[in-house]
Amino acid sequence: MKKLCATGAGVALILALSACDGGGSGSVSTPAPTATPTPSPGAAVSGTLPANGETAAYKDTLLKLTFASAPVATGNGKIRVYKADGTLVDTIDTSSDVVAAGLETQVALGNGNTEIDKIGNNVPSLTQYRFTYYRPVRIAGNTVSIKLHDNVLAYDTSYYVTVDKSTFNGGFNGASTFQGISGATAWTFKTKSAPTSTTAVTVDDDGAADFRSVQGALNYMMTVGCSSCGTAANAAAKTITIKNGIYDEQLFLRNVNNLTITGESRANTVVQASNWDAFNPGTGGSRATPNTTFANIGGASALGNRLSLGGGRAVMLIEGGDLIKMTNFTMQNTHVKDATQNSQAEVIYYNAATINGSRFIGTDMNFISTQDTLQMKGWVWIYNSLVAGDVDFIWGYPYAMVLENSELRTVFDPTAPTSGGYIFQARSAKGYPGFVVLGGSLTSESTVPSGSTYLARSGGNTQAAGFCQTMLVLGGGSAANGTQYCDNAAFIGVKMGTHVAAAGWWINPIPNLLPSATEGWRESGSLNAAGTALSMTGRNTTYGSSTADLSAINTRAKAFAQWNGTVGWNPAP
Repeated sequence: MKKLCATGAGVALILALSACDGGGSGSVSTPAPTATPTPSPGAAVSGTLPANGETAAYKDTLLKLTFASAPVATGNGKIRVYKADGTLVDTIDTSSDVVAAGLETQVALGNGNTEIDKIGNNVPSLTQYRFTYYRPVRIAGNTVSIKLHDNVLAYDTSYYVTVDKSTFNGGFNGASTFQGISGATAWTFKTKSAPTSTTAVTVDDDGAADFRSVQGALNYMMTVGCSSCGTAANAAAKTITIKNGIYDEQLFLRNVNNLTITGESRANTVVQASNWDAFNPGTGGSRATPNTTFANIGGASALGNRLSLGGGRAVMLIEGGDLIKMTNFTMQNTHVKDATQNSQAEVIYYNAATINGSRFIGTDMNFISTQDTLQMKGWVWIYNSLVAGDVDFIWGYPYAMVLENSELRTVFDPTAPTSGGYIFQARSAKGYPGFVVLGGSLTSESTVPSGSTYLARSGGNTQAAGFCQTMLVLGGGSAANGTQYCDNAAFIGVKMGTHVAAAGWWINPIPNLLPSATEGWRESGSLNAAGTALSMTGRNTTYGSSTADLSAINTRAKAFAQWNGTVGWNPAP
């Protein structure tokens, strides 16, 4: 007989054969072997998520297929989603055709299972979107997960899914080989209605919630609480709560104010993606259409070119917006550095820079990557958090970025094992505090060599009479300040491990400012890991200072005193 059993991934079909009573004195006859059934391609399927016939599916759901054993993606085939009326709403091409159509010459990254996403798609308030490459099909154990293009499904709408027979190998739906899914009735589902609240939504990967993905919640907030949705909607406090789980996705938020994203727990709520410069070239930005220029994916021309679509290499791109807060979860770029490829891989690019807005807060967070972990503009406060990386892992063009009571951890760089890298590439707006570290500690993984990490390095340009480089990328300010960047970094009362180089500052190239009480490379009251005064023997005293008076920026309120003219900003946890 056939028995249907509910599982966490949908419905699994179990075949159970029972013995037959032969009617003689205790004799039992054994049934003849039964061939494994081969369902017709258009027959209803089990082992899917959403389950066939589901009437309250999430509009940002992953599609999942559970096989009898570990399946294999063939690199040939398409997954299609249609409205119930037959209108095609999405196609996932698992072959190399998408990349090949872009006329790319690179082969190192692999061309199969690569789609172009338009993140922020179908959000009414947006005219610019984040365009990136992504991998739509993932296999873990016996389950295939398929990520549709962003925001292609609507609320309260019926759909059906087809999958080409050629897409996967493996036993599925009671058959020994994948027979494909076809027709308008084999795999159907209906999405549920929109959330009722416009200010608070929940994300959970497997429990009751408003959304299954973080981007789904961000799209919702850009729809109901954006800058073009009315002053009240944009000013209202809004919250996205993320339940424990691993959320693997590239993210985009644009022109939303007063939004807090909070995790259920700092360690077990993880938002991540593997994204890096060779895969999605450039720091990124939004566009009306994908960029069509090319970028070399590595230092050698033999690696070839890739389309630089424009969305960039960070896990999350944030543009515009004020009072964006993240608290109590982990954000990670999981890319593993490769010496043959461009491996810059930010967790966040906060691309907002105005004198009277552009505030970002991170409290009780883990920000983890390798090269270029945080790229920040505007006014940034990181509190009681971990920032981990190896090369320029905190950088950008801020007016003031304060890292308070936090751990800045240097991780081992497998592409340069004798180097401990640099904590800051210390570019900041002229006339403003720049990067300020208040208390906390500089730590390292045990494999980072002693004396190999530098506090900061310059972004370039020869120092000459306070010259700072023209900075067209930073909006706001005046011609005398916000359009130029300078090498500003200050460490105040910070514990420093033995991985920090005795010289402190990397001077090739030399910084574009000499240190003073108001600008340049400076430290005050530096401590060793045990909390006692750190010896300054060997410190560079030409381009760095350990004697400058830093009392004007020794609290967050002082460092942010220039926000909105003389109004100032003093954030609280």
